[in-house]
Amino acid sequence: MKTLYLVRHAKSSWKDASLRDRDRPLNKRGKRDAPRMADVLKEKVNCPDVFVSSPSRRTQDTAVSFLHVYGKLIADLELEEALFHGDEGDMASVIGRLDNGHQSAMLFVHNPGITDYANELAKVSIFNIPTCGVAAISLDTDCWSEVGKCPAEMLFYYYPKGLDLQF
Repeated sequence: MKTLYLVRHAKSSWKDASLRDRDRPLNKRGKRDAPRMADVLKEKVNCPDVFVSSPSRRTQDTAVSFLHVYGKLIADLELEEALFHGDEGDMASVIGRLDNGHQSAMLFVHNPGITDYANELAKVSIFNIPTCGVAAISLDTDCWSEVGKCPAEMLFYYYPKGLDLQF
């Protein structure tokens, strides 16, 4: 069994129009939501074995909040260019290359890829995974390259504005 945690980056800032898309930082709400969601996850699940992120600033900033809460170092974050606005195929490719020794993986990615991939993988119908939303998926396999071909089940789906409704 493997567990995949898909995390959409927290809310980003559009304040500086001169920044390239990949360089946009988190805004005030994003800086608040990322550590809050990390705390919620830490209460629910053990530390993932591997953390992988799109190289965009907003995904890395979101990931750092999770790393901090789990007591990990920034050096523990793996960056994958294919995850920058990656689609389902890009995510599947990155996941398929993960070390089979890892039982769980947390990916920090973008929309619409995260929503499309979570729906496709777990056979669910989530309209939109909001910023800093987390979808946890259980995978009935011992091999990451089998993801997408093995049974999968949505374990939970949390997002910042829905936290008060879920507890």
